[in-house]
Amino acid sequence: MLQITQPRGDRLLSVPTKQARPYGIISDPQGRPWVALLGTNKLASVDPETMKLTEIDLPRMDARPRRVARTSDGQIWYVDYAESYLGSYDPNTKKIREWQTPGGRSGPYAMTADDKNRIWFVETIPHPNQLIGFNPATGQFLSQSNIPSGGGSVRHMVFDPQTNTIWFGTDTQRMGRARLPD
Repeated sequence: MLQITQPRGDRLLSVPTKQARPYGIISDPQGRPWVALLGTNKLASVDPETMKLTEIDLPRMDARPRRVARTSDGQIWYVDYAESYLGSYDPNTKKIREWQTPGGRSGPYAMTADDKNRIWFVETIPHPNQLIGFNPATGQFLSQSNIPSGGGSVRHMVFDPQTNTIWFGTDTQRMGRARLPD
């Protein structure tokens, strides 16, 4: 049996916001988990030493984040499925920046960051789904590619730095690989 442990014993944390569902999750180099709180307009992080959960309000009440990613500068990135935004949160300054996704009402879902600190996400409402790239250094969207199977919905993806590719799974019973530009 798997034990759920931390230094002071087993613990599950309750999220203070009603009906919040911790959904997309990553961890930073300090071991802090970051989550998108599905059903809310919030992100959250947990201090691994104290187990204190901190919620971060996004600027729009109707925002509904699904997934999170992190770039090497410590920025926490999220996609807002409901209102079709890409956003970043700076844990040091507490500043949030957002960009409307290229597809308008597009349902951005799966996301990842590559080793050049570019953000990649999938717009799931268009058919076929669209893989979108974003360069935080310029604030510009840099790539938009059809997913050949249509995608259905791409819900999760991961970047492989050894091959400069993104692997993803689709609701159309297919796995995909996207080779990224240099």
